[in-house]
Amino acid sequence: MEKPLASYSERSGRAPSFEVEYRFLSADEGGRKLPPHQHTRWDFLYEGDDAERDGIWMIWPEFISDDREVLPEGVAPMSGHALMFIVNLDNEQMHQERISLGTRGAFMEGGRKVAECTVVAVHALAHLVDEERSR
Repeated sequence: MEKPLASYSERSGRAPSFEVEYRFLSADEGGRKLPPHQHTRWDFLYEGDDAERDGIWMIWPEFISDDREVLPEGVAPMSGHALMFIVNLDNEQMHQERISLGTRGAFMEGGRKVAECTVVAVHALAHLVDEERSR
């Protein structure tokens, strides 16, 4: 029997940066034709930014269940909650300045928006704010 893949937290030894509520767009809305899968590495675009001008960010979702457990590999729900992991830690401070409750964004597949999301909790980024204040 194959061992399930470890969660992003287990692999990296880091807590998630923040959490979003998401909804994948339907094919009719310009979204995906196939359902999303756990651990697909979608990038993140802040609402109001232009993907070509401002760029997209390597912030990857990891889908969780209603009882806050990381979902197994395979098809993920079309809507729900996801823990978000900032991949390039060199950009963490910039994201800390942009991420707060209610921040809106999108999961990107190349230059195409495939899901909309809203920040509903700030996790590891909140600890950065506390560390900055204590200096």
